[in-house]
Amino acid sequence: MGAIVRYVVTLAVMLPLDATWLLLTSGTYRRVMGSLLKPQFDIAAAVAFYLVYVFGVTVLVTSPASKVLPATLRGAVFGLTAYATYDLTALAVIRDWPLSLSLIDMAWGTVLTGVASGITVFLTARFTPKAA
Repeated sequence: MGAIVRYVVTLAVMLPLDATWLLLTSGTYRRVMGSLLKPQFDIAAAVAFYLVYVFGVTVLVTSPASKVLPATLRGAVFGLTAYATYDLTALAVIRDWPLSLSLIDMAWGTVLTGVASGITVFLTARFTPKAA
């Protein structure tokens, strides 16, 4: 039961943070990625990403964690690793992919996942009943 709660809390924390980031930076991504972007946003792919990504965060970061700081640090490492997988691969195989975009995106993945992980552990420790 605890892992399900942490999954839901992580999703509830991560989605508004990432949505805010994407709204604030969409112009930069559009300008840099230009013709690579689809004309229509693929909601199914986005939903699939969040479901899988939050599953990874839950299993590897928040469920084993009992303290906020270690969860935050492990979340940051998980975020850096996951976002670097995408960004460095793009840098390696997509013509004219800007290093600056990869660095910004990897930094965001690090911050987003670290913060979401720390908040999740804090909230679930504070507001969920302890097993007897």
